[in-house]
Amino acid sequence: MIHLKVLKTNDLLSLGEYQFQLPRVYIGSSVHNNLIIEDKTLSKELGVLKSIGHHLVFETSSAYKVNSKSVEGIIRLEQNDILECQGIQIQIIEFQKSDENDFQDYYKYLERIKEEDPAKYDFIQSLEEHYVTLTGKYDNDLLEK
Repeated sequence: MIHLKVLKTNDLLSLGEYQFQLPRVYIGSSVHNNLIIEDKTLSKELGVLKSIGHHLVFETSSAYKVNSKSVEGIIRLEQNDILECQGIQIQIIEFQKSDENDFQDYYKYLERIKEEDPAKYDFIQSLEEHYVTLTGKYDNDLLEK
């Protein structure tokens, strides 16, 4: 779960709080993002907030600031941090800290049902492939081919 608040943007309808029950939140002007900000000056795919273990990180190819300080690369974000990128401001309200074993448990579960219930396994695999096809987003630590 990632809970955030859009503080500043040219798209006034995007202002406000959002709560995503996802480990990743893609941000940008494209309809393929989780947080869509309709602003022609904003990149289609601005960046992604990722909840990894006990940390939240932001990945982008654009220059950005955290708490008004310029940042390079990927850094860990904390509650109440304010992220600024391409003219938008987003406050991190809260994020769920997950056990890093969650992904390992998921893959163990997939291996188990691959033998026990092949139809269920094939269905889950097709859902994952459909997600990748629709969004164009493939993350090695989330999905495996």
